[in-house]
Amino acid sequence: MSRPNRPKFLPLVPAAAPALLVGAALLGTAGAAHGAVLPEERADAMYKTYDGGGLLVKGPAVLVRKNFMDKVSVSAGYSVDQVSGASIDMVVLGASELREERKQKDLSIDYLRGKVTYTVGVSNSLENDYDANSAYVSISQDMFGDLTTVSLSASRGWDKITRVQGRERARDPNFERRLDRDSWSVGVSQVLTKHLIGNFDYEAITEQGYLQNPYRAIRFLSPDGQSFSTAPEVYPETRTSNAAALRLKYYLPWRAAVTGGYRYFFDTWDIRAHTGEVGYTQPFFDGALTADLQLRYYVQSAANFYSDLFPRENFQNFVGRDKELAAMNTQSVGLELTWDFLKSQRWFLKRASASVRYDYIMYSYDDFRDASVRGVRPGTEPLYEYDATVGQIWFSVWF
Repeated sequence: MSRPNRPKFLPLVPAAAPALLVGAALLGTAGAAHGAVLPEERADAMYKTYDGGGLLVKGPAVLVRKNFMDKVSVSAGYSVDQVSGASIDMVVLGASELREERKQKDLSIDYLRGKVTYTVGVSNSLENDYDANSAYVSISQDMFGDLTTVSLSASRGWDKITRVQGRERARDPNFERRLDRDSWSVGVSQVLTKHLIGNFDYEAITEQGYLQNPYRAIRFLSPDGQSFSTAPEVYPETRTSNAAALRLKYYLPWRAAVTGGYRYFFDTWDIRAHTGEVGYTQPFFDGALTADLQLRYYVQSAANFYSDLFPRENFQNFVGRDKELAAMNTQSVGLELTWDFLKSQRWFLKRASASVRYDYIMYSYDDFRDASVRGVRPGTEPLYEYDATVGQIWFSVWF
């Protein structure tokens, strides 16, 4: 019995995603090991929503994989995120409600030779003020009687950041910045016993260029001490981050499985983060229905140039007030149900399934305050916190 083979869609998160959702990707994929066989031919269609912190993100996604000559597998994906609402940063600055759309296209090719799988892929994402392009290569090999799988990958990203202005939200012709990103990762999957599988993943990312948000601002105390003023953020132009994750899956005698994972993250901005995760998978009705329960806890320290309220303007060289750079913690619970409504060959289909997933996430900040609260002295506003929900529903067919 194995966990449902979930389609590899990109995570549904706003552009300035909380570190929990981005960082958890390594934990979420640590259990996937490339065997010395091509992935199965399949097609997936998904609809996803994120609602929290004043933002609503929703949209469809599709993914199709086709194999050729038992040696080559081609995968193509397309997704749309429609973003609306106003985050706490926009509310404080008095900005109008956000309405934009992000479209992403992905293409990858796997080539199998013996026990080695070679993969190349490209991705393109377009928004009204952000263009992102990336390419990656990876190699995965089974060894030691297929009990061990080792994978290596490298990727390169080129992002163009602009900003929009006016009611028409047209791009500002006088503002264009660039961000380059390189990442390297290594992963090891090991069958430890007939009931226990372990995975270790490590990833290093270097970024250079414009790393801030052109719309966000810091706040600093006015001379009277009873109000605050705002000024643009100023970030360093380089950042290097590292993340290591360990995940274990144990298969229980009654055809169930329990998982546990830990991830450690650190970067050159002095952010340190820990993620812990436990999960339980249980099939019902002879495997026709599978339930997957997941609990996750995340905590991080603040960046070394972050402050909720600076004592004065130009207080230091680098200044930032992005809440995702603040000291924070999150707790989340997720439930996923998968129904295999077609388990044997019918027409051209080998099998088919329908899945639904719901996550409830609670965000708490230790040093980021709700500056939209008026009538109190700056720096004494209540600490900011909010809850978010993530919903996904998808259908998968194998052919």
